[in-house]
Amino acid sequence: MVRINTLNRNGRTLTIELMGYINKTEFDILHDCMESYVEEGVREVCIVANEVRSISPLLERDVIGLGQLGLTLRFQQLAPSIQRSLESWGLQAWIDDE
Repeated sequence: MVRINTLNRNGRTLTIELMGYINKTEFDILHDCMESYVEEGVREVCIVANEVRSISPLLERDVIGLGQLGLTLRFQQLAPSIQRSLESWGLQAWIDDE
């Protein structure tokens, strides 16, 4: 189960918080949510993910596909395992260590 909380919206930038485990069903929910943000005019999504326990390694292609939505994605406060997954998938630019 995944939970998505909106923390802040400032113009075209949105900050959300993810919690839980992300498998295929949960990822589909996240993808649909991101698509609706694009339709609302959001261009950048900051994702606070310190409560994400795991992401299925089988979702590599799906996660990379988020980049095709036209959003700038920044992941913050990642668990080391999630950060390693993003790095191994070539998505280091999405990791915001600040």
